[in-house]
Amino acid sequence: MAGRTGSRDEVIIVGGGIVGCSIAWHLSCRGRRSRILERSEPGGLATHAAAGILGPMNETDRPGPFLDLMRKSLSLYPAFVEALAEETGLSPDFSASGILAVAPRPEDRAALLARFAWQQALDPSLVFCEAAEARSLEPALTGEFDSAIYYPDEGHVYAPRLIKALLGSLSRRRIPLEQGITVSRIVPSGQGTLLVHDREGGCREAEKVVLAAGALLSDIEIPGTRIPVSPVSGQILAVRSPGSFYRRVVFYPPHGYFVPKLDGTVVIGATEETIGTRTRVTPAGLMEFLAPLSSLAPGLLELPLHHTWSGLRPKSPDALPILGPHPECPGLFIAGGHYRNGILLAPVTGEILADWIEEGASRLSRPFLPDRFLKTGDR
Repeated sequence: MAGRTGSRDEVIIVGGGIVGCSIAWHLSCRGRRSRILERSEPGGLATHAAAGILGPMNETDRPGPFLDLMRKSLSLYPAFVEALAEETGLSPDFSASGILAVAPRPEDRAALLARFAWQQALDPSLVFCEAAEARSLEPALTGEFDSAIYYPDEGHVYAPRLIKALLGSLSRRRIPLEQGITVSRIVPSGQGTLLVHDREGGCREAEKVVLAAGALLSDIEIPGTRIPVSPVSGQILAVRSPGSFYRRVVFYPPHGYFVPKLDGTVVIGATEETIGTRTRVTPAGLMEFLAPLSSLAPGLLELPLHHTWSGLRPKSPDALPILGPHPECPGLFIAGGHYRNGILLAPVTGEILADWIEEGASRLSRPFLPDRFLKTGDR
């Protein structure tokens, strides 16, 4: 095995996806050095596979801390992407063009109205639309449907361009990113630091380590209780639109969406499959979210297929993110379990972990701390 490397005051971040890169960027903004260790391609399992939807209201069925966290992160996005674009000249294609959530049938209307009631109490800008008004907002909805909720302040970002801009910024700031490093275990050194061992035989030493390894986070051996994160596979595809006919993100039952990107690509998704760490694209999977479009937005089915892909979402047992220090291992921090919302939550996750590392606390992370997965008697 190689000798220990690394600077004790350099934060080691395990995972070079959108979450890990955001943490490194936010630490850099506060003058703190970090080093990212990535097993393969930065963002390869989840970030590059993400549709990039920024829609807090469609990711939960109730008000509470999780919705508050998502809305906070959405509010950070304009300044976040502006700073990246200004520094690197790379645009993440952020668009706050609004989102529509559609009720296809009259029998779906009551549930949509109930959702609208509690959501509008939080955000008065929301609009309940009859079908004709919704069509004026999104001309792609040429089929029959009952009604929709319009979320004017939500939108999307192009995830591959976002992480490209983040990586460009980190490179300019001379934040090292080491690829081909598969971290296997983390152990205390006995001298107030942590030793980060990898399968390639390396060992790095740091006072603070962040696990942001996405769907593979639970594969890493750590002191105390292992953090429970499991991979959920998702299939997705993209078609090419010849113009700017498609305007807004649309959610439709049971779990479909389409996302018109600024470059003319329309992303359509997505499945959820528990099949371990495998990724696959199947005709049956694609049909899950394509079939409903035949009666809702049939024009999308006539567009040229651009490509298909699948990725892995990191899901915790309660489907909520895990953010903060591991209570059984001083110096170890967790940033995982973002599930469907890694892109949306990237800015606020960066802020929260930077708060913990630099200030020793973060009010925002209280409901999402890792200690909720410890045995009751150990808490």
